[in-house]
Parts: sequence; structure tokens; C-alpha cells
Amino acid sequence: VAGICGDSGDENEPPKFEHLISATDIRCVRFAKVWFPCLIAVLVVVPVLVCLRPGAHVSKGFSAFQSEQVMANPGAQKVDYSKATPGERMAGSSLATLIGLARQQTLQSSILAVVAFLLILGGTMTSTVMTTFDPDSDALPHDFLQKGTISNVAQDVETPQGRLWSTALGVSAVMLLTSMYTFWCYRSWAPWVDLHTNPTVSPVFQPNIERRLRTAWATVPNVGFILTAMIPSLSGVRGYELVLTGVHNVCAPLSMLFCMVMETIQLCYGEHVPYYFFSHNDPTPVYGPLTTFQRWRFVVLCQAWVAGLIFVSVQGYLAFFENKRYWVALLSYYGEVVGLILAFQLTATAALDALVNGKGSTILDETYQTTQLILNATAN
Repeated sequence: VAGICGDSGDENEPPKFEHLISATDIRCVRFAKVWFPCLIAVLVVVPVLVCLRPGAHVSKGFSAFQSEQVMANPGAQKVDYSKATPGERMAGSSLATLIGLARQQTLQSSILAVVAFLLILGGTMTSTVMTTFDPDSDALPHDFLQKGTISNVAQDVETPQGRLWSTALGVSAVMLLTSMYTFWCYRSWAPWVDLHTNPTVSPVFQPNIERRLRTAWATVPNVGFILTAMIPSLSGVRGYELVLTGVHNVCAPLSMLFCMVMETIQLCYGEHVPYYFFSHNDPTPVYGPLTTFQRWRFVVLCQAWVAGLIFVSVQGYLAFFENKRYWVALLSYYGEVVGLILAFQLTATAALDALVNGKGSTILDETYQTTQLILNATAN
């Protein structure tokens, strides 16, 4: 940046990115303090305006809808614990314990998902500041123009940006892997819900095919992210070192793609969000109207797909053509980083939805509701 603005430092040393003489590159760097906040504002303000528009907020979650289902069936057998036998009381206590453990697991998974998102957000900051505001920095690799990825910028773990990024990505992936968040932070896929076999509508009791997909969703991409964090994609490698680059370049995009596909299935097929985005009618007979967090996730999902398509398009160009423009590499970099941040934000937003709109009743009330739902299912 100093070279662009007139202070080149050592006059005998050529600037590292001497191609910045192009008008677009110069404007890109000089006005970074303008377009960078604008980009952040668009990513934050657009979902807020869409999701918090007048009349769009629906605070009713599944817990309230579940209670209505119980109260709306006056002909069903009612639970009266005052006349229960000791065995029935013991069964009720066991059910309440299981419900309490499930709530604790949901809380734990939600916290881990939110912290994982904050780690990813923080882990990209150093690399983003360097590429945006200091393109002449010696810390940037010589082939950044041709690579244009955060893996290229943070390839050396001995540098601040490398240590921060590899640690953030690895730790966040481990946290999500151990939390099994796909079972606790997301709703069951509504078309596959059978209230006779799963009256509580818990993903844990869904059909085997959905449980296997959720297991793969929680496992495969996060293992890929762990490998991506631990195995760098180094510049100028030869021989067997190319194996590291190959593993890294396969795990990173496939893990992201797997996450995005599953998030799309969850929102579009499992929760019917795009079909009822602007409607207040019940999208399914299971969950009731959409919540603000569901709408927020869908907007973020669209933004993530746009960022991913930009990244893939620019990477396709860089793979076949020699790049001499810094703004092209920067566009590729932001496509990847914004896509990663938004992908982890989807999980964090689902976790917040599970906390805010999940279970509003006490454990004893939920035990009564769950027992009543089981009796209604067996009676029908």
C-alpha cells in the first residue's frame, strides 16, 4: 500500500506486487476502507431487513405448537399422575430425566456451534486485513495472484495468520464433530415425520436413512476441515510434497460443498422455508409458522451459494489462465472466506433458533406433554 500511495520504502527494492499499476488494482486498494465496511454491511443488513420486516417476526416455536397439539385433542386419554402406580411414577421420572439430558445436549451443541462460528470469524481476520489493506506485505506468498485463497495466505503455521487460521479451523471442526449438532440443533425433516412412531418429532427417532445422513453431515465435512487445517497447501512444492497439496485441495472444497448441500436440503426439503418465506400460513402440520431464525438462515444460505459460485468461477479462471491482476485474486479470496464464514453462521443461527424457539416449558410440563403425545399416538 505504501508503494501505491507514494512511499515505497527502499527505492532499490521493487514492490512485491508491481502489477498494481492498473487502475482497478489501485482503486481496489486505495478505497478498501470504503468497500470493505460496505461488504460487511451488505452481509449483515440485508438479512436483517428481509427477516425483520414488519409482520415477518413469528416467535411461536415448536414447543408452543406441541402444547397446542396436546390441548387440541380433548378426546385422547389424559395423564393423571395423582393416580399413577409406583411403576408409572418411576417411568415418568425416567422420562423427565431423559428430557433433561436431551435439553442439556441441545444446550451444549448450540454453545459449541456458536463458538465454532466465532472461531472461524476470528481466524480469518489477520489474513483478511493483510490481503485487503497491505498487499505489499512480505507475509503474502509470491503466488497469491495465481492462488487467491486463504489457504495460500495462511500456509505457513509459523506466521501469525497461519497459526491463527489453522488453529481456528481445526478447533471449530473438532467442536462441531463432537457436538453432533445435526441431531440437536436442527428440526427433523417434516416430510419424513411419522407422529405414530416419533410423536416427539425428535431427529434421534427419525427413520434410519435420515439418521445416517445426519451422521454423515456431522462427520464427513468436519473431518475434511480437520485435514484441511492440519495439512497445508504449500507453494512451490515438488515430489511427495504434492500429496499434501492434493489432500488439502480435495478436502477443503468437498467439505464445503457437502455442508452447503445438506444445509440446502434441511431448509428447502426438511423445513419448507423457501415455499413459505413470505407467508404466515403453517408450512407443515408439525412445526407451525416459520421463525425469524429460519428466514435468516435461508437468506444466509443464498448469500453463501453466491459467494461459493464466485469463488469457483474465479478459481476456474486462475486454473487455466495466468493472472496479473490483484483484484482478481482478492475476489477469489473473498469468495472463499465469505462462503466459509456464512457456512458456519448457518450452524450458529440454527443453534440460536434451537435455544430461543426450542423448549419454553419446564421439564415437568414437557414430560406431561411428551407422555400425552405418546398416548395419543398409541391410541390412534
